[in-house]
This record gives sequence, structure tokens and C-alpha cells, in this order.
Amino acid sequence: MTRGHPPYVAIDEAQRYAAALGCLVMAVNAQRPVMPFDFVTYHHGRMALVKVRRLRYAGYGVADIAVTCRDEIAALRAMPVSPGVSLQLHVRGPGRHWHWYLVLPDRIESAGSGGPVQGPRRTCRPGHGRLVSGQQTLDWAVL
Repeated sequence: MTRGHPPYVAIDEAQRYAAALGCLVMAVNAQRPVMPFDFVTYHHGRMALVKVRRLRYAGYGVADIAVTCRDEIAALRAMPVSPGVSLQLHVRGPGRHWHWYLVLPDRIESAGSGGPVQGPRRTCRPGHGRLVSGQQTLDWAVL
């Protein structure tokens, strides 16, 4: 189990990064975290459930992440998902660099890395979700 508050700033950065790459982004209500993922992306007919983790130290090899993020990985793997829906772990390091991983049933695969997020921050009213598409943001109430 993750200690403390969710990494709200890192989650916001990860959502902006995904939107900058052309993904539709749907945020999960952070006030009531009941799902083991922080947001959903949709791109070219593919959906991904994304969990964000912030690390305070370097250690981004697959073996390191398997140990450091074992609780998050186990929670993602415990979710029943349809074929075509991927499970991803986005890890932000101390230098605001990103490392992405695919969480598969039997292993973890590195999916690349990238630099700091560019562009303005987007905010969302508390208690509402957010759908981000390029430069447009649509808020909707989360029940």
C-alpha cells in the first residue's frame, strides 16, 4: 500500500503528457480513490488504465520497479480487464523525467522514457472528473 497522499502533481503531469501525445485522458476522482489506477487514456482505439508513482530516487530498471512498485503492480494485475485494455505504470523520478512500463500478467516491460512535461497546468474542480483532448478540457460530475 502506498503511504501518504497520492502524488497529485505527478498525476496531473502524467495526464498532460498523455494529452500532449494525442491521447484522450479521463481522470479518476482523486477525492475517493477506489480504483487502483489514476486515469484512463484512449488513443487510436486502444484504452489504457494508468497508475502513477513518484520516486524520490533513481532506479528505473524493470527489476527495480518490480520491487519498488510491487503493491501498485499487484493492484493493477488484480483487476479484470478486457482484451485490448492495457495496464500501465508511469513513474516520475526526482528530475521530473518519466519512465513508462506495461504491466502484463506475467511480467513488466519498459515502454520508454521522456523528459519533463511542457505546457500549462490544467486544473479541475474538486469532485469532478476531467476529459482532456489536446487543448480542450471537459469537466463532468463524478457520482
